Amino acid sequence: MRYHLLLMLLCSSFVMATPFETCSSKAYLFQRKPLVVYEVNLLTGNYEQVTGTVASGRNININGLGFDYYFNEQGQSESYFYGFSTTTLEFMRLDKDFNETTLPLINQPSGSFYVGDVYNHHYYFYRTGSGLYKVNLDDAADNYLEVQTITRTARVQLTDFAFHPTNNYLYGIDNRSGVLHQFDIDTGAASAVGNTGVTGTFGAAYFDSDGYMYISRNSDGHIFRINPGSDDVSAEFFAYGPSSNQNDGARCVQAALISDDDSTQYDFGDAPESYGNSIDSNGPRHEFQGELFLGVNQPGDNNNNDGLGLVTGLVKGLDSPTVITASKEAYLQAWVDWNQDGVFSAEDEQIAKNQRLQAGNNVISLEVPVDAEAGVTWARLRYGSQQDIGPLGGATDGEVEDHQVVVTDEGVSYSYYPSADGWTTLAYEDLWPYEGDYDMNDVVFHYRTVTVEQAGQLRRVDFHGQLVAIGASYHNGFAIRVPGVQASAVDTQAMKFTHIIDGGEPVHKDNPIEQGSDELIAIITDDVWQLVDTNCDFYRTSSQCMDDIQFEFELRLPFTELQSASSISTLYDPFIFATPNRYHGSYFNSNPGREWEMHLADMEPTEQADTGMLATGDDTSSQEQQRFFKNANNLPWAMEMATSWKHPKSGVDLLQAYPKFRDHILSNKQEFKDWYQSHRRVDSQVYP
Repeated sequence: MRYHLLLMLLCSSFVMATPFETCSSKAYLFQRKPLVVYEVNLLTGNYEQVTGTVASGRNININGLGFDYYFNEQGQSESYFYGFSTTTLEFMRLDKDFNETTLPLINQPSGSFYVGDVYNHHYYFYRTGSGLYKVNLDDAADNYLEVQTITRTARVQLTDFAFHPTNNYLYGIDNRSGVLHQFDIDTGAASAVGNTGVTGTFGAAYFDSDGYMYISRNSDGHIFRINPGSDDVSAEFFAYGPSSNQNDGARCVQAALISDDDSTQYDFGDAPESYGNSIDSNGPRHEFQGELFLGVNQPGDNNNNDGLGLVTGLVKGLDSPTVITASKEAYLQAWVDWNQDGVFSAEDEQIAKNQRLQAGNNVISLEVPVDAEAGVTWARLRYGSQQDIGPLGGATDGEVEDHQVVVTDEGVSYSYYPSADGWTTLAYEDLWPYEGDYDMNDVVFHYRTVTVEQAGQLRRVDFHGQLVAIGASYHNGFAIRVPGVQASAVDTQAMKFTHIIDGGEPVHKDNPIEQGSDELIAIITDDVWQLVDTNCDFYRTSSQCMDDIQFEFELRLPFTELQSASSISTLYDPFIFATPNRYHGSYFNSNPGREWEMHLADMEPTEQADTGMLATGDDTSSQEQQRFFKNANNLPWAMEMATSWKHPKSGVDLLQAYPKFRDHILSNKQEFKDWYQSHRRVDSQVYP
């Protein structure tokens, strides 16, 4: 008893400490120096700072946290946090106001301890290479605050562990391998339970009263959930929490994730349970804060699923303009179960990703895959301030809406050129009407088209492309014409046009339809040089200057009415033009700009072209013969090869790289039709 009295005298704050009275559903995250404490909602990842420093204001960090929810025989609470100051190496107790009390341990091991938890009024702590220890927290016990060594064998690399609420075992993850280990608290023996499939520094580990384990990764704050009692201990993503460092976490293990006194408002999905709706199935849930929601009714109103309005029905293979109503500006994620298998595929069935909506009505185009199953299915919309959230898991704010939708089949068919995932190559020389060096690399694109037909007529056409090379100092634009279709036929509400830079997320661009043209012409870019960044004179035309492909585009052109498809080629008419207000050679008295066009052989110029340039220089175009963009030897200034073709290096004539091209042309394209294939090229003369 004299030792206990001495402790009370040494620790002046001992008698002033105010214990916790409740078992909170929240987790507590301690981090940094001086110490900052956050209260974390594991269900949604939402967090808020509850104190700036420990109450004394000391410049310390506290780690190895455990929470002891304990009432003595008189019914008085003795519930506190316990852990080590990694700054002073002192064992500490913190009360509900985060006043700290230093508790001198008997036989304290040397060094810092970052891994700890509390069970049955004992504090357990661990360090790799040192051992597993425990301390009795009962101030009436003879061995109060005396360190007992459980084992000196400690090989598992841990940054935290936590007690299961019912089976008396400790659990922790080896950060390097992702293997979950179970620790016997009597012997300290560690046994591998299984691989969680995740790695990293997991500085905080928690359990809930149902026996689920939660781990928080320092680098990104991701919270994962594990069921140690299951045959499969794979970690599933559960919520987005705070990233952190110099941290540890603890919570009251006797608490469920939602306690009876929890006043937090949550919004859950309401599709069938196979899609995930409950906490057990890690269903979508949002911590509703009253500001971000879909529709005009807040979650909890009688009609809260009012954010989605289909302008037309969902038809296989077609686009459906959709009105999404939002309360404030934020991000939309959405999925439709197209194959009706009862789950939302995070990627294959996502119809909106990080779609930024404005307050009020927003019109987006919903593309129904041609292989979607006809019938009744479900859509899920999630709206809030966070980006990149999936169909499951927690979100800090906003709302989730699940809608039943109907998909119909009205005879829509797709055709792909050259294939569903292949590329054809477009190569242009920009010295027309003169031949130039004929290395066919001034502008090179990979190119793919998708033609959507209904009842034998054109319903929509899609274009995909990659800028492969720029071997010219002149500046050129790139455009696509759909022959025989008027610009006014495009359904601009359902149209989609995106740029992808350096493999990033698609960026939605403004309407590309050329103003002032009656025929349908889409301007992909006014200047290809504005789409790339290189330290070289040219882009991807020299083996001494290698760059990755930096630019891709996707253009979807749906039509308000069916268009005649009888004269439509699946290649359509991709062409280049001179960038306005840029020099394009001494041949011209002034900068030719948009009026200078160069097309594939025998494609007629557009209405914007200066046809006075035809049949000048080396060009032998003839309107009467419908002959365009060829020289006297029938050589074109632009070519299309139905493969991912390797273009010649800068200054290398096409005939040096592909010698059989001449014979192909001289035979009126009847011989050596494979002139552009790999076995016909001279590898040393083409870009790698």
